[in-house]
Amino acid sequence: MNSLIDYLVYLIVRSISLFIRFLPAGMALGVGRVTGLIAYYVDIKRKSLVYLNLKVAFAQDKKPCEIKRLTKQFFMNFGQNIIELLRLPLMNTQNFEDFVEVEGKENVDEAAKKGNGVILLAMHYGSWEIASLAPAMMGRPYKVFVKPQPRFKRLDNLLNSYRTRTGADIIERGIGVRGLINCLKNNEVIGMVVDQGGRDGMLMPFFDRQASMAVGAIRLALKMDVAICFSIIVRQNGFRHRLTIHEPLKLIKTGNMESDIKANLSQLTPLMEDYIRKCPQEYMWFYKIWKYSKESVIVILNDEKTGHLRQSQATARCLATLLQKKGMKTEIKTFDVNYKSVFAQTFFSLLIPLVHNVLYTNRLGFVKGFLTRESFQRVVSSKADFIISCGSSTAGLNYLLSEDQQAKSIAILKPGLLSIKKFDAVILPQHDKSKPKENVIITKGAPNLITKKYLEEQSEQLLKRFSHLKIGGGYKVGLLLGGDTKNHILSEKSVRIVINQLKELANEEKVELLVTTSRRTPVKIESLLQRELRKYLRCRLLIIANHHNVSEAVGGILGVADAVVVSGDSISMISEAASSGKPTLVFPMEERLKSAKIASKHNRFIDILNEQNFILSTEPQNLKESLYNIAKNKIQLIKLNDNPSIEEGLSNII
Repeated sequence: MNSLIDYLVYLIVRSISLFIRFLPAGMALGVGRVTGLIAYYVDIKRKSLVYLNLKVAFAQDKKPCEIKRLTKQFFMNFGQNIIELLRLPLMNTQNFEDFVEVEGKENVDEAAKKGNGVILLAMHYGSWEIASLAPAMMGRPYKVFVKPQPRFKRLDNLLNSYRTRTGADIIERGIGVRGLINCLKNNEVIGMVVDQGGRDGMLMPFFDRQASMAVGAIRLALKMDVAICFSIIVRQNGFRHRLTIHEPLKLIKTGNMESDIKANLSQLTPLMEDYIRKCPQEYMWFYKIWKYSKESVIVILNDEKTGHLRQSQATARCLATLLQKKGMKTEIKTFDVNYKSVFAQTFFSLLIPLVHNVLYTNRLGFVKGFLTRESFQRVVSSKADFIISCGSSTAGLNYLLSEDQQAKSIAILKPGLLSIKKFDAVILPQHDKSKPKENVIITKGAPNLITKKYLEEQSEQLLKRFSHLKIGGGYKVGLLLGGDTKNHILSEKSVRIVINQLKELANEEKVELLVTTSRRTPVKIESLLQRELRKYLRCRLLIIANHHNVSEAVGGILGVADAVVVSGDSISMISEAASSGKPTLVFPMEERLKSAKIASKHNRFIDILNEQNFILSTEPQNLKESLYNIAKNKIQLIKLNDNPSIEEGLSNII
């Protein structure tokens, strides 16, 4: 069957080649452009790869519409290159100059004076098949170093016959290295490429990311003192090209082979980038250029909710740790997501599940209609390998961007109306009652940044800022207050009871209080705290977040305190406290609507953690007794740690 397919492909290509050779050059190239355009609309998989590669290279310099236009131009140009390959037998020494203007021929002559051969080093740019004919057309013995195609042997032989009709000889990679060395000893010219190193290549910076470059040419040149001339062919107009042969590379030789290879490649890659930037559509974007890169970019889509951001940061940190264990260098970028209006945000979330399939080629154009101009420019300015979002408002954007950039998508919490199947990984807390799925990571609490090292660093910063806390070694109780939410109210009555309970305990047991509010804390609660605690001697720390922003307030208090009291409004804050290893007491919030589904889910989270002994849920009026029992070890709680579950789940998508 394989032999039959090989024969059919051979017959088809040979027939097309014969037909193309009967057409005038201009008309034949027109056929190539049309064929490339059809491929652009039909071959979705390769079009996505080309678009992605162009985005990696030019995301900082070009708009999405420009990258899309370059993708189309590339396909049309590649169609012309294929036509020119099929027309190679028409070229000879008499008409070669009608097609190619050679600039720098004298550089080959100069390089050959050493008598050790010349390597014409090129990249997959322009009509490189025509470029490979130039030395033979200039009367020099020339060998082309090619990779054999064992799957289509007859087709491979056909194309090689086209290449050799003009005087070039073929050396196949893997079996002709000895012959290649003999050619150089005979002072002949050989052609090699540098830009597809594969698994055995050397990683070099290429458009700000590492790409594998072939090292064979440089290694040969260093071992045998061979001259290397970089060459490039650029389409000028229609079937006319200009082949530029650069002066011999001034090889760096220190005696350390690997170091010298890297140093010499460092001379070439900027030159390659310059040519590609001038005519991006001329480069061959069909392969995974950065496949072997040891660099990875993690993008966080920030809906500007502090709790959501911290969950995303914790997930990104966990992911970065896993990647680093695999030898990857990671960069974490955070982009704020701002919709044009609340209506735009809601409409976007409603449309995503319905219209995605028809947006395959215009995803970013669709997104642009809903985000502010600044936000849109931010989220499309970088190529991501992993995209993390938290909450439903950014889930749809995560889905579209990850599809557009072929990145792995990670959603935290339920992704709104989108199916969980749309994401590579979804992190859900146990109280969401999600059914077990392969891509779902179930956690007990919310992902958070709390580790032993983090608490030590935050404590050190807090003690440095408030040095008076270093004096005295009494039992310390931290109070972390949130604020009103869509479904809950932090009532003045509840907070007054909490303060009175803490003051009674402090007076009786010589306990020290460390208190901080959040940006959401109501003004009336802030005023109450200042009246009750500002001059209270056993309150060693009172931070009103809206007056004095102390970034290490929560982490520092969790590190310094012996026990922590938390208002029940924030799942993130409760999870952080429970993950600190400090006994955590949570007092409930008043619900705005007793039947609210979200409020019930929120309370279910607290109830489950309480049942599993990670926290102690207590009414404000029972706080003093609960803290007393904690301090006397009558009640012992378990430290919350979701990191192993998150790491295991994320390792499946790396």
